[in-house]
Amino acid sequence: MFRVLLLSFTILFLSGCQSLIETNVNLSDLQSKRNKNINGDLYIQVAGCNHYADSRRLSDSVIKSQQTIPYIFKDAQYIECFTKDFLSYAHFSLPMIINHSDNLVSNDYVQIISNKDSMLSVGVPPSIKQKMDRVKQESFGMNDLELKVQINIKNDLHNSLQFYVISSYINNIPSIYNGYNVDPNIIFSIRLSDVSVDTALENGISAVLNYKE
Repeated sequence: MFRVLLLSFTILFLSGCQSLIETNVNLSDLQSKRNKNINGDLYIQVAGCNHYADSRRLSDSVIKSQQTIPYIFKDAQYIECFTKDFLSYAHFSLPMIINHSDNLVSNDYVQIISNKDSMLSVGVPPSIKQKMDRVKQESFGMNDLELKVQINIKNDLHNSLQFYVISSYINNIPSIYNGYNVDPNIIFSIRLSDVSVDTALENGISAVLNYKE
């Protein structure tokens, strides 16, 4: 029972701040054979939107995020800052790629990979990992960046799809290579385990879903 007008790709950097990357994708795009550039949104938690002494100015934490996020994620662009449930977030647009090859196709962008071997993998180029490490070492406005990933998928196909989940949480339930059947027009969420995220950071690609034969 699951659906993909949306593939919500969530990333959290936890060092006292949270960051969320979201992107919208059809499952049919994942099964396509053509790579595709897509737009994502990044929301990073900041101490506040406005300067404490002058509300007409952006806060120091927003300014620091404007410097740090485009450094880590190429071509990220600041859009706005807003407050929700007493928390403030800086909003950035973020280019991403749907990739159908066996390897990373870009050194700069986070990738959602779907090929003959894996229904869905997450790709993080080494350059992003290196920049994250440099931010940690040199404190570009943030300290330790701990990566979290969540994906919400909608099946926009006309048929059910069977797959295995690899070391992730399905709808907040832990799953280690469990099988699932996804009917048309159904949405489900995946949150990667720390092991899966670390694999993407260390090896460049981490499998999330495998086809069920």
